Amino acid sequence: MKQTNYSGVLRLVAVWAVALSIAACGQQQDQAASDTAQAGAKVPMTTSSDEVLELFMWGRALFDDLHFVEAHDVFVQVVEADPEFASGYFMLATTALTATEFFEAVAKADEFAGSASEGEQLYIRAIVAAAELDQDAQREALGELIALYPQDERTHAQLAIFLFAQQDFEGAVEHYKHALAINPDYASAQNLIGYTYRSLEDFDNAKIAFERYVELIPDEANPYNSYAELLMEMGNYDDSIESYRKALKIDSYFSTSYAGISVNESLRGDAEMAQEAADQMLAAARNFTERQGAMFRSVTSHLFAGNTEAAMDISAVMLAKAEVQDNYAAMGGVVEYMGDIMLAAGDAVKAEHYYNAALDHRLVAGFSEPNQAQAERAHMFKTAICAMMGGDAEAAATRTAEYIAAVEMNGTAFERLRIHELSGFLAMSNEENESAVAHFAQASQLNPIVLYWSAAVHAELGNTEMAFDLATRAANRNTLSGNLPFFRQNALRLVAELQSE
Repeated sequence: MKQTNYSGVLRLVAVWAVALSIAACGQQQDQAASDTAQAGAKVPMTTSSDEVLELFMWGRALFDDLHFVEAHDVFVQVVEADPEFASGYFMLATTALTATEFFEAVAKADEFAGSASEGEQLYIRAIVAAAELDQDAQREALGELIALYPQDERTHAQLAIFLFAQQDFEGAVEHYKHALAINPDYASAQNLIGYTYRSLEDFDNAKIAFERYVELIPDEANPYNSYAELLMEMGNYDDSIESYRKALKIDSYFSTSYAGISVNESLRGDAEMAQEAADQMLAAARNFTERQGAMFRSVTSHLFAGNTEAAMDISAVMLAKAEVQDNYAAMGGVVEYMGDIMLAAGDAVKAEHYYNAALDHRLVAGFSEPNQAQAERAHMFKTAICAMMGGDAEAAATRTAEYIAAVEMNGTAFERLRIHELSGFLAMSNEENESAVAHFAQASQLNPIVLYWSAAVHAELGNTEMAFDLATRAANRNTLSGNLPFFRQNALRLVAELQSE
């Protein structure tokens, strides 16, 4: 599965990784009849001609198989052919390569939603809510969509994607099961349920899901890429690389397979091969986003190897490339990660400098007010940790309290998990270890940093078995996370220490 580029593009399309269901439908259709859900009915598409619909379906098929660049080009043609096709803009948003493109396409979809079918309007209501970070409205729209079209597999998949983003993995599994019960050959749902099982660390069911995904579309690259990610998560690095290479034989531009090979090589300690894979990824890159992603993997390969200076040098190149593009969202993502590098290196002053720059870039990136407010909350989170590292207890407590208050007022589910992460760090800095482990247990269990520090505090408390389990997971889980390079060696050392006791 394609991974979102870390660089701050803010691709809210992550919650839209499954496209709309298709049913031929003209502008002059009987709207009342078309909006009445029948047993087995699918969400109808409202476009001007069969030719546009056929083009839309082609783009949808490319998108389902994660050919995002090619799909984007098709949806550009779709809206050129029918400039009032709301669902065309919806799909243009889901394949957008920059934050600006995303928000512009969402606005267009919303503008023309009035002439679309009721099902399309609900999809658009949901993506507008996602763009505005209104998760309650998003959930409501998706619930109405399922109620209206309970036999459309894609409506269940959309709600499952939303639940996955909330880290409600059990709920997501149930709706993917509904989707697959309606259509057992629905490859995208088969892929995504595999990722959901993986997040639950149910590797047996994840393996079954990905093997079925390969069976469904054996001539596509992504099934082998997805299976490779699972193998890497399980520590089967050689087999994972082999599966990634199968994906690249099918599609030599499949960028995340190069990224996966690079991370595999880092995890097994071959820094030179990790860098070579990142270089190959860069050579295959077709656009700015893919080039940034390739350079990011070069950065992480150096971080895994402990070479902070090289990681910062390449990050500076990434920043310069983003500046040439006037891509302030990407610039914000780059400098924030540079701050993370400095924080991991123990330089809280430099880290805060980069975090301040990240906020400055994001506030001029043209985001909506809710997204600007989220950028400000992210800045509060990061600078609170800087204060803790710098030993400024008063600033740490004040910034933590400000972050909690801001998130409780308008925050997302992810940010609510971050409340416990930040509270855990604050408790740890105050040597309140019992409070720290309680908070870490309620933070995201997909974040290697949370898992590592939770393990370290449990070790301090003498909870050896729990510390060993958490440290092992910190070293080996969510292997494509940009946070993993910062603490993996520490986690491995902790595992070794606990084994020797």
